[in-house]
This record gives sequence, structure tokens and C-alpha cells, in this order.
Amino acid sequence: MDILITLVSLVVALSILVFVHEFGHYIAARKAGIVVEEFAIGFPPRLFRLLHTRGKIVIGGRTLIIPSNLTLPQGLQAGSRVRIESTTDDKDRWVLGHIEEVADDQPGAEMAQEIEFLDPGTLFTVNAIPFGGYAKMLGEEDPTHPGSFASKGKFARVVVLAAGATMNLLAAVLFFSLALGLGGAPVVADPENAVIQQVVPGSPAEVAGLQKGDIILKADSAEILKMQDLVEHLWAARGQAAVLQVQRGDHLLEVNVVPRVNPPDGEGPIGVALGARTTIRFFSWHEALWVGARQTASSVALIVTLPVQLIQGLIPAEAARPVGPVGLGQIMGDAVNYSLDTGWWFPVIQLMGSLSVALAVTNLLPLPGLDGGRILFVIVEAIRGRRVDPAREGLVHLIGLMLLVMLMLFITWQDLSDPIRLDWSAIF
Repeated sequence: MDILITLVSLVVALSILVFVHEFGHYIAARKAGIVVEEFAIGFPPRLFRLLHTRGKIVIGGRTLIIPSNLTLPQGLQAGSRVRIESTTDDKDRWVLGHIEEVADDQPGAEMAQEIEFLDPGTLFTVNAIPFGGYAKMLGEEDPTHPGSFASKGKFARVVVLAAGATMNLLAAVLFFSLALGLGGAPVVADPENAVIQQVVPGSPAEVAGLQKGDIILKADSAEILKMQDLVEHLWAARGQAAVLQVQRGDHLLEVNVVPRVNPPDGEGPIGVALGARTTIRFFSWHEALWVGARQTASSVALIVTLPVQLIQGLIPAEAARPVGPVGLGQIMGDAVNYSLDTGWWFPVIQLMGSLSVALAVTNLLPLPGLDGGRILFVIVEAIRGRRVDPAREGLVHLIGLMLLVMLMLFITWQDLSDPIRLDWSAIF
């Protein structure tokens, strides 16, 4: 059951994030006048077609609508010579009714007209391999086709390339806002309260019956106002019985515990981890949007400054471990299981926001094969004053993609050999 939840969680999470990313490319491309041939969820083989949007064709200076159910001749493109039949719709727009390509040596070829621009419409598909997706634009490395990506100016290409990451950042704001407004966020209620966050197995605390969530109010009749008060009291009482007054839910309990004289490193005299008491707060929607936007910005800043923080030792290396699809499935599956057990969906929605930010920043890295790598080539073009040869650029991106696949395989092996497991109950 856990494996099924992990697999389904991974597919759903990736499908949502990739759909948002590629939809950003699609919208920006359409606004820039770029032909998008296919918008696919997942990678081939194809399972089924969702829809085919209508396109348009320009012949003799006249624009005609291409109905979504009209099949165009194979290989038709700008520059092809054709014969057409057309009608008008109720809005007096020209609609293509029939089209056939005419070879130069065919009878009546002199009456054929040349296609000046062709947008066959976008085919939306669902494919069998669910880990990804793409928006296939016409002529991504070939500037000779009208309406191709490569034929557009530098600014338009950068906007289209950055649109995927931009959409992921906007989605992150939405996810974080939903987590705060709909899921309910944990906030510190009493920052100085001594609340047990974890009990070490076999410790005096476990023997005495202390539990996670217990709030320690007094120690030997001394009122505990701060966590530091409790720590100092227990260290002073090592080897002697101490009576703790504990609030557990609506009940007050007295627990006898004997702090250890020589506790193991990192455990303390009685073997508990202390933290502040938290409560669940539901933010208003305008406040949730504002806090969600700030959280998105801070998440971007954290990822960007991660190398510096690693060098300075502010973040341990194991905390910055890269995660592949398998590791992502493990983390998402654990979060979903925790939410199913508790009925509290904040962790899942919050995690989706964090993953959306990570996808946005990663795609903007200046590495071949990624959107950031393609933007880098546009910047080089602007500096040089002329374009890098499209064939060479395509080869660089191909090699980059191969290296990224190899890196992903290594990370996947690491995820399998050393699985990532998060205790969401300890985090929240």
C-alpha cells in the first residue's frame, strides 16, 4: 500500500509541476506568435489525444481559420504550393474547407498559391511515461520557418524560455498560500514553553512515561517559565529523583524521573528534545497570498545561496543532498501518508510549493539542455552580435541532456541505496 501511495503521489506531483511549467512555455510562445505543434503530458509512446486546437493559414495575404477536425496533408509547411477551398463563418471570417498540395509539374500548378504562414494548431496529448512533458515548438533550432521559435527576436526567445520557471514560481505562491489559508500552518504559540518534541527510546523520560507533546510546567515545584530553566534544573538534579508537572492535553500529570549523571552525547539528562508549543493557524486569503509570496522569495534566496552556506558550514552537506524521482517519491509518499493519517494537508501542499520553487530555479541554471542554458546562448548572441550556429547549439544541448540523464541515474541509484525518510510528525 505504501509503495502504491508513493508511486501515485510521485506521478501526480510531477504531472502537476511539469504541466504548470510547460503551460508557461505554451502561453508565452502563443503570445509571441510561435507555432506550438504539440503540448504533451508525459513522454511517448502516446496513449491518447485530448484535443486539437484550431490553427490558421495565410495564403495570398488572406488569413484562414483551420478547423480542428480538418486533416492537413502530410509535410505541409510554409512555402508549399496548394489549392484550397474556403467558406466564411457567422463572424465573416474565412475558414479553410479543403486543401491539397500541388507539385510544380502537375496540371494547373500555375493556379496554385503559396503558403505564407502555417499554424496547424496545437495537439494536446497524454503519453505513457508520466515523469515529464513538453511543449514542442516549431523550429527550435531552425530560424528559416515562419512562426518558428528560432525565427523570433532575442527578447521574445528569452521570455518564452523563462516563462516555464515563472509559472512555477507563481504556482509556488499559490501552493504556499493554499497551505496557509486552507491547510492551516503551524505557528509558535508560546515560544518559551518547554514542550517535548521527541523522546529517546530507552531513556529515563521513556521509562517515566513522558510523551511527545507534553508541556512541562514545573520541576520540583519550581515553575518553568523558559526551556532553559528546565535544562538547568535537570542538569543540577542529576542522579536524584525529580517530579515534573506535565500538561498532556486537558490533563495535568505528575511524573517522576531520574536524570542521568552521565548522559550520552546529544541526549541530555532525561533524553528528550524540547521545542516551543505550536498551534494551527488559518490565514486570511489576502494575508496568505502576501506570506506565500514572501515564502517563495525566501525559498529562491535559500536555493541560490546554498553553495555559500555549504562552504561556510551553515548547512550540513547531508541536508543539501540532491534528490531524484525516486527520492522525491519517497518524500512525497511519506507526506501523503502523514496527511492521510492526521487529516492535515498542510505538509503536502507546503511540499508542492517547495518543489515548484526548486523546479523553477533548477531550470534557470545556465547548463546546456536546460532553459537557463538556452537563455545563456541568447545572451552570447547578444554579446557577439551574431547567432551561434543552430546545429552547434543543438549539439551542445544534446550533450548537456545526456550528462544530465547520467547525473539523474546516479542520484536515483543513491536514492535507492540510501532511501530518504522524513518523520513528518517530528517536523510538524
